[in-house]
Amino acid sequence: MPTPPYAVVLGTAQDGGFPHVGCGCDACSRAVAEPSRARRVACLGLVTSKGAALVDAGPDLPSQWRELAGHARQAVHEPPRAILVTHLHAGHILGLPLLGREGWGGTGTPVWATEDCLAALEANEPFARLFHEGHLAARVLHLGWDTSLDDLVIQPIPVPHRAEIGDTVAYRIEGPERSILYAPDLDLLTPELLGHLKSVDLALLDGTFFRKRELRRDDANSVPHPAIADTMSAVARAGARVWFTHLNHTNPAIDPNSRERRAVEALGMRIAEDGDVIELA
Repeated sequence: MPTPPYAVVLGTAQDGGFPHVGCGCDACSRAVAEPSRARRVACLGLVTSKGAALVDAGPDLPSQWRELAGHARQAVHEPPRAILVTHLHAGHILGLPLLGREGWGGTGTPVWATEDCLAALEANEPFARLFHEGHLAARVLHLGWDTSLDDLVIQPIPVPHRAEIGDTVAYRIEGPERSILYAPDLDLLTPELLGHLKSVDLALLDGTFFRKRELRRDDANSVPHPAIADTMSAVARAGARVWFTHLNHTNPAIDPNSRERRAVEALGMRIAEDGDVIELA
């Protein structure tokens, strides 16, 4: 294993997973028949010199934590050093209730998030009880401010995304030698965010859809995400190094043999895979 600190990609699918909940499309059916094609819900693990932390805690938390604890050589029953929350959509927080009495039953696991996100979590069940009973401990992160996590420096960066409840951040994660940006959910790629992409060694970026009109449902316009087809040209002009994550099951680039996957790779970018390791030391 690499020398800490480093990051581990623990999941790369959109919130509904792959195969997607309630879907029998060709891609999902093939992922059922060939489990090696399946992807867990988007999540990033961080291995430090003192243990392990998570960025987001979704429905695949049990298997993701087991994998990350193995990397960190810590007992699987020991809690994360922190859980950093990007935003409050289901696939990013559904694992938090598993830390309560019905599941892990731990004490004081730090949840790092913005003031808006923590206020929403502490005011709504089933999350409020987790804080009240001491299973989780709130730690406020201030936008644009650096915070130390062992041998990493973490900075939350505001990004545009549907704000039904709470706000959304990307995380700049800086190790002793290399830095990454983790931005799994966006409404659009702003000039400010492009500047951040250029300032890091690698960005893991929202790759939910390959094309704008990919989602065939009446409310498709209510789930805006930057299409990979559009993002690629902007990223190439900026000279940034990018891996795409948070893939929807409709995204043809999820198929390693697709022309869309080849188009991504032809520009020096790639689709992130579950289990990828990113060295930061």
